[in-house]
Amino acid sequence: MIRFGIFIILIFTALFNAQAQGPAPADWELREIQIEDTQLGHINIYITQDGIDQRKPLLFLALGSGGLPIAIKVKWDEKSTTLGTVPPDQIKSFAKDFHVAFIGKPETPFCDTVVVDEFNPYHLLENYVPSNGYIKKCGMEWQVAASKKALDYLLDELDVTENQVTLMGISAGGRIVTKLAGEYEKATKLVCVVSGGLNQFYSSIINRRMDAAMGNMTHQEAQTAIDSLFAVYEKIYQEPQNINKSYYGHPYKRWGSFCSDIPLNHLVELDIPILFVNGSTDRSTPVLQTDYIKLEFLRLRKTNLTYKVFPGCDHTFYEAVLKDGKEEHVSHRKEAFDFVNSWVLNDSATIN
Repeated sequence: MIRFGIFIILIFTALFNAQAQGPAPADWELREIQIEDTQLGHINIYITQDGIDQRKPLLFLALGSGGLPIAIKVKWDEKSTTLGTVPPDQIKSFAKDFHVAFIGKPETPFCDTVVVDEFNPYHLLENYVPSNGYIKKCGMEWQVAASKKALDYLLDELDVTENQVTLMGISAGGRIVTKLAGEYEKATKLVCVVSGGLNQFYSSIINRRMDAAMGNMTHQEAQTAIDSLFAVYEKIYQEPQNINKSYYGHPYKRWGSFCSDIPLNHLVELDIPILFVNGSTDRSTPVLQTDYIKLEFLRLRKTNLTYKVFPGCDHTFYEAVLKDGKEEHVSHRKEAFDFVNSWVLNDSATIN
């Protein structure tokens, strides 16, 4: 579930290069600021430098990808590549119209360097070990609290257009900004990209049921798999603060945090404009989760939700199409983020 999503995000932002070292924030045209909090520790804030002294709306990003740094320099043989959990091309595309800012993971460098025998992203992600500091602080609580501190700093230091503070989360980051929007009164818009609104554990259950419905496994095999999932989830909920046990590459504490918070509970309490953008074939965040959000807003007669689905697209807005009998993957990522940009800058009612 989660590991698959991270893998794709890394691959589509891969930048092959000949740098001896990995990128620094300045290489991605970012300014790095570190603030200190007695409870939270160091909070690293990254801000786009394009027009940093100009008056612009603020776009605050939250990302998923667990304990991975912003960039990973991977070396093998005499080759190297930089993998980014924050796509630098998209940061630049938004920087023209916004002050774009985000925070790093707790106790995690901007870039880490990893030497491997061969370039295998699956193997890399399975074996990447986050810092002890990250493991101790992992979870939604640190992310939300640190984001509030960062937002206060940004609003004091930048020339931000009045009443234009957009929170945008990608993947698990959408869950962070949804909770943040409910607690941060200065937020004026909320954008969730390939994110969900129900219990994050539910995604794997949905996938097993869909696999059975599509004939990829028998219904008995699906039920056996789901029973095993419930057994694991029960263990995690019994020890939600445990940092020594892990599941799918994350400590129990991370799962206990994210899977004890239901985004839909916050969403229905918000009156600010909300945008959800999802792909219909996404397995990391099945679209059935966000379909339910739309249904709930209709039931409650709330009109502040814009819901955009890209048919046939996966977690990274790639669509599998047949061309001359061969399967090809077509990216709709630019189209998706262009839609987000237009929605944030304009009246949402005009671009549904």
